[in-house]
Amino acid sequence: MQQNKEKNFVSCVVYLHDEGSSVKEFLQMICGVMRENFEKYEIICVNDGCMDDTVEQVKAFLADEADKPVVSLINLSYYQGVESAMNAGSDLAVGDFLFEFDRCKPDFEPSLIMEIYRRALEGYDVVAAAPRFGVRLTSRLFYMVYNWGSRFKGKIRQERFRVVSRRAINRVNQMNTYIPYRKAIYMNCGLKTDTICYDNKELGRRHQGREERGNRNMLAADTIIIFTNVLEKLSMMVSVVLFGALLIMFGYLVYSIFSKVRPVEGWLSIMSLMSFGFFMISVMLTMILKYLSVILNMGFKRQRYVIEGVEKLTQ
Repeated sequence: MQQNKEKNFVSCVVYLHDEGSSVKEFLQMICGVMRENFEKYEIICVNDGCMDDTVEQVKAFLADEADKPVVSLINLSYYQGVESAMNAGSDLAVGDFLFEFDRCKPDFEPSLIMEIYRRALEGYDVVAAAPRFGVRLTSRLFYMVYNWGSRFKGKIRQERFRVVSRRAINRVNQMNTYIPYRKAIYMNCGLKTDTICYDNKELGRRHQGREERGNRNMLAADTIIIFTNVLEKLSMMVSVVLFGALLIMFGYLVYSIFSKVRPVEGWLSIMSLMSFGFFMISVMLTMILKYLSVILNMGFKRQRYVIEGVEKLTQ
């Protein structure tokens, strides 16, 4: 048994959405690491509209534990997505450091948790654990587009969990009352951040329902708009292409004037060019409307989640 345990009080926020098959084993692993290394800790489970026996498995885990950890259960009123759920858990947490676990199917060794924490003690306010393998193609595309158009130096990639200092939590809450994407805000909050990559185990990909996929797609779109210059860069590229097309047409017109070859009147090409131009105008209008939607959402949305209740499963 370890004698010199960490004095810092830590909070572990665990996201739950239909995790009945794995949550009990995951909590056993987390509690084992926390119990061995920390004098005081708490676990906050966020129930994001679970439809299976996830909550029952959490309570079964506590029933089997001889040394009862401090566990709270936040029940959201309905499915609201991982970002809103983790914001709810973060607001309830009181630890000096906060561990955020976005899933209950770990592909890392338990020792990585303390490796991440010790890295944070070296002066980093946000330290993330990122897998080297098994990243979805769509996720790779999203991160590639984000990092290409990011306004900030901080680059992001897929993460399994992270530890965040209380200073970083306070900084982020001061920056904005509406936090659409924690990962991007953490990496661009002005504090020192780091990412530790690890060779992950083979792990089956988590099945995502239609509602969850839609939520992730909307989150990706909002993140690209809020945190990057991708749309501005695309608009500039389209403008350059259209300007190039106009130069080509102008050159061809000059050539036809001084050439003996007279082109057949091509109303089809002209109509095609006009159609393309109107299409690009509609695309630009769509982008502008999306910008306005996000700005209004960020300016007027104050409530980040809706809670049905909080249960103190242990005292």
